[in-house]
Amino acid sequence: MNNEDDIFHDIVMSEERFHQEGYEAGLTIGKQTGSQEGWKLGWQKGSAIGSEIGFYSSFCETLLEKLKDDEKKQRVCKVLQSVVRLVDTMPLSDPTNQELFDKLEQVRAKIKQVNSLLPINMEYQTSKPGEKGMSF
Repeated sequence: MNNEDDIFHDIVMSEERFHQEGYEAGLTIGKQTGSQEGWKLGWQKGSAIGSEIGFYSSFCETLLEKLKDDEKKQRVCKVLQSVVRLVDTMPLSDPTNQELFDKLEQVRAKIKQVNSLLPINMEYQTSKPGEKGMSF
C-alpha cells in the first residue's frame, strides 16, 4: 500500500470513526445525565416517603402517650400500636423492596382507621397542591 492509498483509506474510514466517536461521547453524556436525574428523583421520592413515615410514627407515639390511661380509647391505642409496629418493621434501607410500599399502604389504612375512631383528621399532606403531606 502506498501513501495515496493510506490517505484514501483514512477518508473512507473517517465517517465510521466519527460515527463511533460520536456514539461514545453521547453514551458518556447520557450516562452522566441519567445518573444525575435518577439521583434527584430518588432523593425526592425517598425524602417524601421518609417524611410521611416519620410523621405517622411520631404522631402515633405522641397520641399513644396521651391516650394510654384513657379506658375508653383502648381500641384506638391498639390501632396506634399496630402503626408503630408496622413502621418499626419497614425495610427502610432497601427502597427497591416491595414490602416497604406494602407496609406503607397498611400504615395509611390504619391511619384512616384512627381518623374514624377519633374526632381528628390526621392526614399527611405536603405544601404542594395536589400532593399529600401533613394536615390535621
